[in-house]
Amino acid sequence: MRLIGDIILFAVVAIGLGIGSAYFAVNHTNHLGLFQVGPWRAWPEAAGPDVNPYSKADQARRGSLHLAAGEGIAFTATTDDEGTPLDGSCQYRITGEEMPSRVWTLSLLTRNNALVDNPSARYSFHSQDVARVGGSRFEIVTGPSARGGDWLSSPVDAPFKLVLRLYETPHTRGGGYSEIKLPQIAWTSCQ
Repeated sequence: MRLIGDIILFAVVAIGLGIGSAYFAVNHTNHLGLFQVGPWRAWPEAAGPDVNPYSKADQARRGSLHLAAGEGIAFTATTDDEGTPLDGSCQYRITGEEMPSRVWTLSLLTRNNALVDNPSARYSFHSQDVARVGGSRFEIVTGPSARGGDWLSSPVDAPFKLVLRLYETPHTRGGGYSEIKLPQIAWTSCQ
């Protein structure tokens, strides 16, 4: 009788550890294959034929789809250059230079990946429609109040994230990411 009890206990512990470790792995895939430059984070190995099964499960659960290595790479920032979380009540200045890609976009989204409703109906900037300052430099400002120039509306009293997508970049799978000079995100003021 004791042997049967030990077998049942062993089976329960093994099943619990198996399910628990799979649940933990699927819900913490944001650290698998992470590449970070300042506040910008990317997962270059999150798409394609060699993606690990935990990342596939996480993408299926979230309903998300990453850019494949041949298409480009997406960087996400949830903090400024100082490491402070991006707050919709504050104003930030994003400055940078041309990046090594055919096209790039910069979008402002809520933490739940929703667009921020705003009067200008502008949700992102494209590398071909952003104003240039002194040649190849650009400057985009985020904040809750409308302003002139290149401006993206942020959600009032809510955190947000910036998504920078580089399309058809020579820096795909396997390297060169550290050579990319990504835009700086600087806090300027809060309401």
